Amino acid sequence: MKIATLGPAGTFSHEALLKRDRKVEIIFKNTVWDVFEAVDNDEAEEGIVPIENSVSGSIGLTLDALMEFKLNIIGEIILPVKHNLVGYDGIKDIKVLYVHPVTYEQCEKFIRKNINGVKVIQTSSNAASAEIISKEKDKTKAAIVPREAIEIYKLKVIKNDIQDNKFNVTRFVVLSKSDGKKSSRERTSIAIYPQADKPGLLYSLLGIFAKRNINLTKIESRPSKGKLGDYIFFIDMQGNKEDEKIKEAFKIIEEDFFLKVLGSYPREY
Repeated sequence: MKIATLGPAGTFSHEALLKRDRKVEIIFKNTVWDVFEAVDNDEAEEGIVPIENSVSGSIGLTLDALMEFKLNIIGEIILPVKHNLVGYDGIKDIKVLYVHPVTYEQCEKFIRKNINGVKVIQTSSNAASAEIISKEKDKTKAAIVPREAIEIYKLKVIKNDIQDNKFNVTRFVVLSKSDGKKSSRERTSIAIYPQADKPGLLYSLLGIFAKRNINLTKIESRPSKGKLGDYIFFIDMQGNKEDEKIKEAFKIIEEDFFLKVLGSYPREY
């Protein structure tokens, strides 16, 4: 099987893929959109992309791509985010730090407390940070990287687990043209776009689920990319899209809303 994910080797997306299956052919892509296209064009059978981080929130690029492509979410992967400071000498000698912008946000307190004043150079990915350090081998330069990158690029760890929040986790979704497998613990993800705005719109929408005892695990809004004030609601719920009460809810929603089912799949929490 071929699975596409964000590269190069050593990213958190790479770690998530290995957590799901180590016996696959990996196709590394530069962007979330590229991963979606790889599955859509049959270059890969599945794709793995981040959709949500417990600290920095949802990944907008992934939500946008889910609306554009006719792909299904068939699984999810919950990956603890552990950041590590790597280099070639002690922490006091660091003058330059290579770090991905999101990683910087998640380690900002540590950076301010321990290496405040260093020159911060932003990189395109955590793996890119690791690759730069492995090539330069400069004692005054350091990077913040995932565990997988340490092994791949054979880096020296200065300090492990420097993330500011010990409960930092990222949720990844698995994409496919096919439907997900049925299981005893399932989640269904949908997107809803109102046809017209009106008072109590969200209240009435949530009531459709509440009356049928459907447990919503997430709801958020994102601009529709249309006129100002237009939003798409992304909702996760427990259960399968074929469950009678969920099918009934969808039928009612479709009377006043545009509804796109993004997939039903085994849930990890």
